[in-house]
Parts: sequence; structure tokens; C-alpha cells
Amino acid sequence: MEYSAMEQYWIWLSSVEGIGVKRFYQLLSIFEDPRAVWDNAGAPEMKFLGKKAMANLRAARDERYFYSLFDALERAKCRAIPRISDGYPALLAEIYDPPATLYVRGDAALDGERMFAIVGSRRCTRDGMRAAREIAAHLAREGVAVVSGMARGADTCAHEGALDGHGRTVAVLGCGVDVAYPPENAGLAERILDAGGALVSEYPPGTPPNAGHFPARNRIISGLTHGTLLVEGAKGSGAMITVNFALEQGRDVFAVPGSIYSPLSAIPNRLIVDGAKPAISAWEILDFYRWAEKPRDLPVSPPAVSLDAEEEKIVVPLTEQELSFEELRNLTQFPPAKLNSHLTMLELRGIIIKVPGGMYRAYLDQGRM
Repeated sequence: MEYSAMEQYWIWLSSVEGIGVKRFYQLLSIFEDPRAVWDNAGAPEMKFLGKKAMANLRAARDERYFYSLFDALERAKCRAIPRISDGYPALLAEIYDPPATLYVRGDAALDGERMFAIVGSRRCTRDGMRAAREIAAHLAREGVAVVSGMARGADTCAHEGALDGHGRTVAVLGCGVDVAYPPENAGLAERILDAGGALVSEYPPGTPPNAGHFPARNRIISGLTHGTLLVEGAKGSGAMITVNFALEQGRDVFAVPGSIYSPLSAIPNRLIVDGAKPAISAWEILDFYRWAEKPRDLPVSPPAVSLDAEEEKIVVPLTEQELSFEELRNLTQFPPAKLNSHLTMLELRGIIIKVPGGMYRAYLDQGRM
């Protein structure tokens, strides 16, 4: 990829270790542009950088460093988009502290009209994983690019759902775009790229996944998008950090409601009480932005499943609450062997699931029976 001379100096300055967003813009408030920073590296006006960052800047003022940086971009099959570039996403440029440079692998446009974020807990429940995956898939089918952080749990499900919906998805990373993190998502990263999506970071190629990078990257997830959906999340979680950034940036916030007794639904429920938009499906999002019109003949409930009388005795109570094996035995009066046989078959059919604590619950609503 070709860059103008000024873009090259901009990318160079933003790549120097210790020159974060705040220091980058502080330098530009003192000097005319990044080329002037190169020419004046070590000047007294730079004392606010501190000894380590100053030493890094001086060391980076070297042609070998300069050219090796752009060689690294080529090797990582990555393009850099400095904020002064026409290709920099307009929505992201509006936030308080936009990244000086974005590093991007993949072909997905980052300035699309339909960009939406889905985030949630790394330790989300089965329902949370299902909600993230199904809502993302529906949005993708309507041409919405789903943005998330490729973390374990809900983020991974959101990306997978978008791929299931044959759409584009963008993963914002807290490491270099050529670094697989978490390691088990290396295959997912390749699937995202193969499907026309993108991997995005404000950190140069080769940057390891340092813990301090992840809270900052969350402002990019919300900043790239019109709105953010919180599927599940506990207080202080990375997902909640993304929601707070969205609120600060004036972006829309949606939340999936859940049980008032579920710790992971406490924050989404509170957000809804405080004014967030409840989302029980993708339609709440699509309707809000007028990205799709809900069909008038849309079925009220999914297709029915066939249950015999004995299976109904098990499944109906489980649509209302989670029950243990002993509680089901007392309700149905089935012998243990018979109940166990029914439970096994219902699990295999995907009608019920076993949840933590040895409890069972139905994986469908009463409208399907």
C-alpha cells in the first residue's frame, strides 16, 4: 500500500512504544506535524514524555526503524490507516480520543452505513451465547457488519453468528492484527478474513496482548458503530466498559433482558431500567435504524415440536423454571430409569439442556409445543 510522506511520519510516530494516544496528540499540539517531531526528537518541549518514552522516540528516529516498520506491515498483510487518511472511519474520528492509526487486516469497509457492536461476558451462559449468535446472524443477513472484540464467550459467538449469517464481521483486537489471541480463536480469525471481514487494532503488528490494551480497545468497538448490544455482563467487565464508552460517545445502547436472579443479567436489566433499549431479537435493532422492515406475516413463534404426553410432563415445567432430577421425579412420578431415559432423548433432540448445578431447563418456549 502506498502512503504519502506525511502519512508515513504519522504512522511512524504512532508506532513508537510509549507514545500512546494522549502523548501523540500532545506532541502535535506543540509541533506542527509528525515530521516536525522527527526533526526535533529530544527537544526540551518533549520532557513530559518521561525518560522511557523519550528514549524510545530517539531510538525510533532511525531510518532502519522507519523502513522496518513498513516492511512489517507488508509481512503481516496489513494496511495502516492514519487519522489524516481519507480511509479513516468517520464515526471513529468523532470520538474524544480516536486512535492515531488503525492497523487493518482484511477487506471489510470500516465506514459502512450499517455497523453494529455486540459484546458480552467471557463467561456467558448458554442463553447468552445463543442470543449473541442468533442476533448476530440475523443482523448479518440484513447486511449489517457485526463488530466485537473476539474475546472468549459472547464476543466469539457474535463473530460466529455473523459468519453463520453469511455476513461480514470486524474483530477489534488488543494486540497486533497478526497475533492470535486468544490462541483458540486463530481459526476464527482466518474465517473472518476469508468471509470478507477484518481484524483491526491500534497497535502495530507483533504487539503482544498486554492486559492494559483491552480496556482501551473497547472504545474502538463502540466508536466504529452506531450502537452496542450488551448480551450479558457483570459489573466491571470488559463488556460493560464498552457500554460506558458507547454512552460517553453518544451512541445507542441496547441490552438483552434476562432473569432478575441471574448475576450476568443484572447489568443488562439495570441498563434497560435506566433507558437502554431492550432487545429480545435482532428486529428491535433493525426496526430502530430502519435497516429492515419486519414482515407482517412473521410467525409469532417458531415451528412446533412434537411431544408425547409423558414428554410434556417433563418439558412444560421446564419452560417455567429450572428443575433438578429429584424435582422432576416428584412432579412426574416417573421411576428414575424412565425419567433418565426421557431426559437423555430430550437432550439429544435439543429440547432441553442441562445447566450448571445439575439442573434442567427447556430450550424452547411453550409456543413451540
